[in-house]
Amino acid sequence: MTRWLLWNVGQQEHESVWPVSVEVFEAERPRLRAIAYRIVGNPDDADDVVQETWLRFSRARADELRNPPAWLTTVASRLAIDSLRASTRRRETYVGPWLPEPIDNEQAVHVEPDSALLLAESLTLGFMSVLERVSPLERAVFILHDVFAYPLDDVAAIIERKPAATRQLAKRARDNIEAGRPRFAPDPADIEALTNLMLGAALNGDVETLESFLAEDIVHISDGGPNYRAARAPIVGQARVGRFFLNLAKRWEPGMEAHMVRANGQLAMYLTNNGEPFSLMVTNWVDGKIAASFAVRNADKLESFHRAWIAGRSN
Repeated sequence: MTRWLLWNVGQQEHESVWPVSVEVFEAERPRLRAIAYRIVGNPDDADDVVQETWLRFSRARADELRNPPAWLTTVASRLAIDSLRASTRRRETYVGPWLPEPIDNEQAVHVEPDSALLLAESLTLGFMSVLERVSPLERAVFILHDVFAYPLDDVAAIIERKPAATRQLAKRARDNIEAGRPRFAPDPADIEALTNLMLGAALNGDVETLESFLAEDIVHISDGGPNYRAARAPIVGQARVGRFFLNLAKRWEPGMEAHMVRANGQLAMYLTNNGEPFSLMVTNWVDGKIAASFAVRNADKLESFHRAWIAGRSN
């Protein structure tokens, strides 16, 4: 049965009661979460943004809601920008490279704007790490305009800036993002087999085979934060990344297990240690070789992913 929320405009001369179905909000929830996660880079914060958007939606006056999807997008985007600003200082003092908190593919939301390829790429850990190069406003403008294809005039209204200023924000964001954007291509059809071969070569200490999977200019980024062991700077080059992977394989411990999962729209290797989160790594394959790899070693950042992964396995 459809559930309804009723509220009164409040002024007698405009007295009316407008029935708003919960399904109106639920139909928009996936899109709102997709936007919020790309802006804030944290699934729990994105959920908080969506929840607060719902609370404001449930209290809104009928005369504010002539276009509910537009209203919801505006509120969620502004809340996400505020959330990102609040966490910016924490990220500026973060130890080592910063990567977003990954999401299980069941949590990932795929909608279909005009640019479906960019939509998929914008969810990846590599792309989202590049978004850290720009300001919260620039990030929001890029996500709304370039990724979700909202007209710039609409984006200007959302962020409460003039159209000319918004165009400048869009240009600065685009220039900075393109400068650091990792090479990206859709995953090859045999990516799981390739990943298993690469893992086997690392575990067996087969340097030549391992390096055959790596592009000459490969970049590896590890996020360990202050409490977990990880490379404190990006590692660049086939030989250096190959040695790094070999050293990681040597630290394999009893109780560790490797799982092939989908995270942020990509195949990922998820390592657990006695059933607890240990590390998650995704790779960008281009022309049959790994052009970039990204590893979240900070187990605190894997808690939300782990919960979703465990729930998915039990279903």
